[in-house]
Amino acid sequence: MSADLKSLRLFVAVADNGSISEGAKRCHIALAAASKRISDLEARARLPLLVRHARGVTLTSAGHGLLLHARAVLSAMDRLGAELDDFQNGVAGVVSITANASTIAQFLPAQIGSFLRLHPVLKIDLQERASTEVVKAVQAGLADIGVIEGNTPAEGLECLPYRTDELAVVVARDHPLARRRRIGVDEVLSHDHIVVREGTALHRVLLAAALEAQVPLKVRMQVGSFDMVCRMVEQGAGIGVLPYAAILPQLQILKLRCLKLDAPWANRRHLLCVRRQQDLTVAARSVLEHLGLPD
Repeated sequence: MSADLKSLRLFVAVADNGSISEGAKRCHIALAAASKRISDLEARARLPLLVRHARGVTLTSAGHGLLLHARAVLSAMDRLGAELDDFQNGVAGVVSITANASTIAQFLPAQIGSFLRLHPVLKIDLQERASTEVVKAVQAGLADIGVIEGNTPAEGLECLPYRTDELAVVVARDHPLARRRRIGVDEVLSHDHIVVREGTALHRVLLAAALEAQVPLKVRMQVGSFDMVCRMVEQGAGIGVLPYAAILPQLQILKLRCLKLDAPWANRRHLLCVRRQQDLTVAARSVLEHLGLPD
């Protein structure tokens, strides 16, 4: 059996509305033309698809089978049309994003996921780097879009507001600080720290705080991820300073406590950065606009 898409859309509309006339209205087809299309479908199927009665129509068993396949075909064609529109509009290809660990842990996955669902033919290359390295990558043309901590120097780049987060202190459940709700900078600096690798914004801000307080930063261990910081903190190896939203899952499954950090640098801004917006491809510009949308 062969059938054109217009006839299949009409058949689905008729089935949904239980009426040929209502289906015709939905598809903006004259009633006589709609009746002819339905009759042609039945002729091709060599089976009745509808039972006609005074109040409308109902589907036969063959009609139910056709309806199932018609919906699948129309859905596939709609997806194909959307993908072809993406190619025609330039929202296709690969867009490279380089971002700091904090924004990858907290914000970017959900936003990138929602964008890719809207544009299934576009691919995104997401790389994690320290904010200073993000700037270098964008400046050198190795990344279309960068996401950096707000205090990072970004000479020659256009920067746009992105998101804010709050740093907190995480300690083991049996740590002497575990019964506290908040803690100041001086007391934080008096404890051993588990830190994410050197060069990250978190590491730099802790070093700056220690320098201002004229005390050494007590780094007991360096690890590669927020998750590993939490796991080592749970084992009593030290305390950690991490973005609060990024560690919420670990707080639920590990033996940890979280303290509010009383520090002027605990509330941070993150920025989107590009070389020049006007030089971005259509695809990269679409991603940038999507990332700039509020939550």
